[in-house]
Amino acid sequence: MSSSSGAAQIRALADEILQEESFRLEGPICHESVSLIPIVTTEEVGSQPNFMNAAEALSTGVLQIIEGGDSVELIIAQNMGQIPILIEEGEVLKADGSQDRIVVTNIVIQPGDRIRIPVKCVHAPHALHAGSRFRSIGAGSYNMRAGLKRAKYQSIMTDVEHYTPEHAVDQSEVWESARLEGVAAGTADPTKYTKALEKQRKSAEKTAKKFRKEMPERTCGFIAVDSKGIVRSIEIYRSARAFQGRSGFIESLLMAFSKKGEKTQENEVALSTALQVLMKLRRISDETVIVQEGSDNLHIRVDELTGEAITSKQPDGTHRVIYASLGTTD
Repeated sequence: MSSSSGAAQIRALADEILQEESFRLEGPICHESVSLIPIVTTEEVGSQPNFMNAAEALSTGVLQIIEGGDSVELIIAQNMGQIPILIEEGEVLKADGSQDRIVVTNIVIQPGDRIRIPVKCVHAPHALHAGSRFRSIGAGSYNMRAGLKRAKYQSIMTDVEHYTPEHAVDQSEVWESARLEGVAAGTADPTKYTKALEKQRKSAEKTAKKFRKEMPERTCGFIAVDSKGIVRSIEIYRSARAFQGRSGFIESLLMAFSKKGEKTQENEVALSTALQVLMKLRRISDETVIVQEGSDNLHIRVDELTGEAITSKQPDGTHRVIYASLGTTD
């Protein structure tokens, strides 16, 4: 796929929302200075692409991710089910007896496939134990995921031909981000990122539950606006099932942008802000969507938002976006 056809995919996705073809926006849900504008699929379940996200697939046993034992940057994933599995960038994987990791790119694993997935370690290194099984604890912190997005886009912009996500993301920067997260949670122990993440999430769980409870039944994503009227995140799945199986990213937004004493934007203002960013995506230029030859991943930059979308081939031979994640990286 070329950059021009990749940009066309992003423009088409934005148009599907603005024209209410496959998606529509619902009214903002506002709590603790953060407004989420739900994106709701208008397609019936049977007509949505059939795929699972990593957390659901791991919990049901149709996805196994194991320690290879030979490299900290690559672990092995196998899809033992009957439908494709999407492993999302920023998913934190925990293993007993081995190093915890964070996934550094979005990747789709087809039924029966066994592949290596690029990751980074999120605590100080120790021995790897081949065969250790990983489980998901959900999305990493907002700052950690922002660092991944920033590093990858800068790298692929510099040299698209030789780009690889595992080399684009610097391990030392991941460790530093993990250390800072630990300090914020009350521990400077660099081996405890996952514990620090879970501790910080607890402070946001109550509000995150309110958001999820108020989301319409067919919610498949959202646009997040902070108290200053800045779009901080866009998360969209083409499947409501896959969106609802993901954990941790609403908590991560609250951890980063919930400010006590600050008010949310007025509903009309928040919705207008969301529409404006969709209009910008609808007009995105070919030059700001970078695609590596042979890849289904689209690397995107629009204003302050940077991120990645992943496409999938449809029965008619065309491609369309099945997942997109953009966020601010400052």
